[in-house]
Amino acid sequence: MKHLLTLTDLTKNEISNILEVATQMRRIVNTNYKKGPQLIGHVVAGVWSKPCVSSTAFQLATAYLSGTACPVFGAEDILSQCRTFDSMGVNTLVISCDNGNLAKSFADTSRAGVVNGGSSQYDPIGVLADLMALNSKLDGLQNLNVLAVGNRDVNKINELNHCLQLFGSNMIWYLPADDFVTTRKGIVIDRAEAAFSGADAVVDLGLATFSDPEKYYGTSGGIAESLMDKARINCPLLGSRYIVDKVGIKEYQHNIVNTRESCYVAVAMAVLYLLQRD
Repeated sequence: MKHLLTLTDLTKNEISNILEVATQMRRIVNTNYKKGPQLIGHVVAGVWSKPCVSSTAFQLATAYLSGTACPVFGAEDILSQCRTFDSMGVNTLVISCDNGNLAKSFADTSRAGVVNGGSSQYDPIGVLADLMALNSKLDGLQNLNVLAVGNRDVNKINELNHCLQLFGSNMIWYLPADDFVTTRKGIVIDRAEAAFSGADAVVDLGLATFSDPEKYYGTSGGIAESLMDKARINCPLLGSRYIVDKVGIKEYQHNIVNTRESCYVAVAMAVLYLLQRD
């Protein structure tokens, strides 16, 4: 694997391999001694608009594997900054920007391995972290019905749909009928009760600016408990810690936000290791 730009280019075996390596890497994340030798002498540079989950995870992943991290935030000319890093000999470059084609076009000519750290079209590391967290809670990724709710982080939809299909599972997306702006992809249901019914897991994508939360979540404060009750017993929730009952907002007992965050670092570690190995 020379680059990781989108999961839609990968096979089931390739995705399974990343998740298997990430499972081993997560042992380092969860131990007190966080030092592996896999990236000794390896420099990981990254370009982000501002500090975020992606930038934090890659800095930690590099440190945990004894590499050197070199993050840059808010570069005025992202492509120029990437070319500078490549000319200066970095081993791996993580690129996060809205332009989903920039990482791909740069990877065509770069000497360094390139990782898409998140764009308007794709979020491969984030989706792999979602899959790894679900796998740890559901004992596998086969024969699942995963429900996506919200209209903000829609860059996950194509990759989630692709990966779940590879494992014989389905991704369903709930969007209100009067959402005329969000481009519908995959299996979309516009009735909340039907969408939540029997779901094995729920992924909260968040809401775009000016969206009415009651239309997407059933309440103004987040996903309604009455909707979550229609899903399977102990249904995992990604993307949010909270639901809303008749009294108010409360932490959902089966949210897996913390699990997903540790998986995010483990996936970043696995990807960096596999890139330098190949």
